[in-house]
Amino acid sequence: MSFTDFLASLGQYLPAVAKPTQKPNLSQKLMWSIIAVVIYLVMASVPLYGVTSSSILGNFLQEEVIFASTAGTLAQLGIGPIITAGLIMQILVGSKLLNIDLNTEESKAKFTEAQKGLAFLFILVESFLFGYVLTRGGSSAGSPLDLGLIVAGQLVLATFIILLLDEMIQKGWGLGSGVSLFILAGVMKIIFWYMFGVVTVSSQDLPVGFFPNLISILVSHGNVLSIVVNTTKVFEPDLVGLITTISLIILIVYLTSINIQIPVTSQKLRGIRRTIPLNFLYVSSIPVIFVSVLGADIQLFSSMASYVSPSVSGILSAIESAFIYPPANIPHSVYAVILDPLGAVEYSIVFIVLGILFGLVWVEVAGLDPATQAKNLVEAGIEIPGMRSNTKIIEGLLAKYIYPLAFFSSVIVSVIAVGATILGVYGTGVGILLAVTIAMQYYSLLAYERSLEMYPLLKRIVGE
Repeated sequence: MSFTDFLASLGQYLPAVAKPTQKPNLSQKLMWSIIAVVIYLVMASVPLYGVTSSSILGNFLQEEVIFASTAGTLAQLGIGPIITAGLIMQILVGSKLLNIDLNTEESKAKFTEAQKGLAFLFILVESFLFGYVLTRGGSSAGSPLDLGLIVAGQLVLATFIILLLDEMIQKGWGLGSGVSLFILAGVMKIIFWYMFGVVTVSSQDLPVGFFPNLISILVSHGNVLSIVVNTTKVFEPDLVGLITTISLIILIVYLTSINIQIPVTSQKLRGIRRTIPLNFLYVSSIPVIFVSVLGADIQLFSSMASYVSPSVSGILSAIESAFIYPPANIPHSVYAVILDPLGAVEYSIVFIVLGILFGLVWVEVAGLDPATQAKNLVEAGIEIPGMRSNTKIIEGLLAKYIYPLAFFSSVIVSVIAVGATILGVYGTGVGILLAVTIAMQYYSLLAYERSLEMYPLLKRIVGE
């Protein structure tokens, strides 16, 4: 039995959500999607029993945004195991290390089960690692081993529930995917708190919001200029961050709406010409996700290594400093550039260079390269006017578009993420990129579902 077969078998034995016997309407999908988000938000608010402080792991705001996790709660792991398993499986298949043909229904089902099995293995490993780390140095009753097992058990159960919620939505009960919904909900929670939060939640790095802080200053006749740029507290939203957040949302919406149109014709519909759009942000937010996950994982392993090998922890901490900005005890605002300009330059160079590398690699392993796209066009009977229907010829033409788009889009999203971090954007630059992209996808999905309900004939045309 191969490793893929083992993972697929494990995925089949795990509890699963059945597909709906009858396709739910839009209202029912919205209801189940809201229920899933509410359950996730409740788990993200319930503290882990046996954990007195989650601050021993340091500042994981970047990881919390990407993995939709919340430190010290049942959602400590969030969707981390699901995303990690999905990325690994896609890379293995895209690089041909796993020989799975995703064009057949049987292979797709095997791939899905294997991905679920791998996600469960990550849930087990990460739960016991966090159970060990989160109970070190605690003052709770009971032995550290007992507490570690109790915490690990809570994390396994809660994270598996999140996995089932994602599976429920993807199988047709809800809209889109649970992963996207939970990321969007997590980022919106942070942005909302940075704007309107009335208390400080130190365990989650959530400060008093900008507008309550502004009202407090106006009522007490304080210095209004103090909230223009945060120069004192580590986490305190300021006016520059608010303006940057709004401007960044508008910029990302504009960039995602830009497409490069390639004229094509169909062998089945002669004489009818259309275009294939290539998104200007060809790699989407994938490069910054990879860089952020890499930095967060290095920080995690550095924290864990401090309990095993201080020397290894010191090496990882030195590497980690290049990924984390601003450093600890420095305000998360543009004022940090004045306090640590060399750190800002180092962070920018590392993030942008790795973002470009990850973007170009992702194009190759995810099937977005010219060769794969040309093959798909030829197999679909689509031709480019004035060119023979030859894979190599079409590949050469697509390469003139795809590789420059991959490079420049990687540069753009990396620069946006770095600039947003330096300017103290609410919810981090990566979080804003993800949230806006997901929100626009859901807007298109809602419009599509609504059109199908208003015009039933469309269901027959699209095969619904």
